[in-house]
Amino acid sequence: MSQPNGAEVLLDILNGYAVEAIFSSPGSEWPPLWEALARRADAGEPAPAYYNARHEDLAIGQAMGYARATGKLGVCLVHATVGTLHAAMGIRAAYHEQIPLLVLAGESVSFGEGADAWVGAQWGRFLADHGGPARLVDSICKSSFGLNTPTVLAGAVHRACALAMGAPQGPVFLSLPFEHLHQPAVLPAPARYANPSTPRPERAALEQAAAWLKAARNPLIIVENAARTADEAARLVQLAERLGAGVVEGQHPGFVNFPREHPLHAGFYAQPYMKDVDAVLMLEAPGPWYPPTAMTPPGARLIAVAQDPLRGRDPYSGFTADLIIQGDAMAAVDVLLERLPSATAGAEQRTAAWGERSTGRRAQWREQALQHAGATPIDARFLCHELNACLPDDAVIVDETILTHHTLINVMDRLKPGHFINALSGGLGLGIGMALGAAVGLPDALPVVFVGDGTYNYNPGLAALGFSQQYGVGLLTVIFNNGHYRSMQMGTEFLYPTGVAVARQHHVSSPIAPNPDYGQLAVMFGGHGEKVDDPAQIRAAVGRAVAAVREGRPAILDVRIGDEVAFLAKVFGG
Repeated sequence: MSQPNGAEVLLDILNGYAVEAIFSSPGSEWPPLWEALARRADAGEPAPAYYNARHEDLAIGQAMGYARATGKLGVCLVHATVGTLHAAMGIRAAYHEQIPLLVLAGESVSFGEGADAWVGAQWGRFLADHGGPARLVDSICKSSFGLNTPTVLAGAVHRACALAMGAPQGPVFLSLPFEHLHQPAVLPAPARYANPSTPRPERAALEQAAAWLKAARNPLIIVENAARTADEAARLVQLAERLGAGVVEGQHPGFVNFPREHPLHAGFYAQPYMKDVDAVLMLEAPGPWYPPTAMTPPGARLIAVAQDPLRGRDPYSGFTADLIIQGDAMAAVDVLLERLPSATAGAEQRTAAWGERSTGRRAQWREQALQHAGATPIDARFLCHELNACLPDDAVIVDETILTHHTLINVMDRLKPGHFINALSGGLGLGIGMALGAAVGLPDALPVVFVGDGTYNYNPGLAALGFSQQYGVGLLTVIFNNGHYRSMQMGTEFLYPTGVAVARQHHVSSPIAPNPDYGQLAVMFGGHGEKVDDPAQIRAAVGRAVAAVREGRPAILDVRIGDEVAFLAKVFGG
């Protein structure tokens, strides 16, 4: 071919970083990229697969879910300022959750003036904004840059990919003018590609940590986002067993960091153990307890290990520690295993004691679920018990519930490392996209997403169903449908227990009524959908939905559940 244009150079760089997928909800400024992709497909040349997501919230969620599931760079392409505004919630979530993304927005620098510079009349009237799209997301990503000259296109894109993958990982944003993509490239793609290595934690600090942990009579490990894979979880199991330490996953673990049927799994709430522990190892645990100062263990040495332990861009943290170690948490685990080559004194007895607690805690949740097996509306504990029993082993679950999150992490103890992704991030509407992105990244898995009915209404449901239909990517969506925004109502009940809203049951913020039959949406897109209100039919309904997903079709189970607040209030109380 003749001299490559900027779009060809962009694809060369993405190939160099082994990018496999581009998730996009684009606009009129991207024809150079589309032509480059079509040319490469026709010539049999390599290029990432291009997925048209139909909505920016879906596209950014897919890039996030793909990155979470695979550990690879997620790439999202959006339409100028307006697309960036839609994607901003996902960009912000990826920043706080340290998810590596390259987000590309279109732009124009000529507004159609001059030869060979067409982008459309809408640019001057609707699409251009003062400062451009890069200005909008500057505070919620690692780096944000609007290309001001075609000379730096290759270098800027190359650096952005590496920067997103560098520690701590996160989103990097570039706006790429149409003109720079359309015109002949000034510089070719660089010849060398390497992601930055994650900094290893200081060894001397870990030796001090090992000494404290070895001497501890009652050590505790708190982990939220350290062990994404089964191998990483297995190494953490080794450390916990040598210490005889209970492992708390935190109230919002990003993954299954530790096998939940293991005797050392200590649940998800550290509060009950705070007064007794004498050493606490916190691994990528940005919120180990709540509130930060009131629950600090009074007599324990606190060890915090994370890539960004002080959360420097967050406005407030409040957590303190005696030893703050910056670097890769799993590398720290490996050093601690080296420094603690065998079981510490008392580990066997501690393990037995934790095992009794773990068995009792899981049995209590199971017994409560079975006690409510016949309840209608369906008890959320029983629903999670049934899902725990009948979802296949290859299921990868993405969770974007709010209240039900606490029920499912306690009841669904068969969840395995590498098979769970937490999509909660302060806003709602990303979970279904994350599940579809995980499905693209893990084609041999069965993708499942859990949402409440309120959460489902925040998600781009029609765009997601259309994506499933277009690309044959099946997804099982389980809607935990209680008919209202229960978490919002809970706040009113907590703050104003004797107020008018509670007395008159006049909760203006919470009803979702009339309650539609969400399953019929899947049917419209060639999928399977059904409403489940009989607890005895849960397993059969799951079986029918799973069969549809394995055929590459979307499935929605609209499960009508009761109120969880009554039993969860005790959980929140510690």
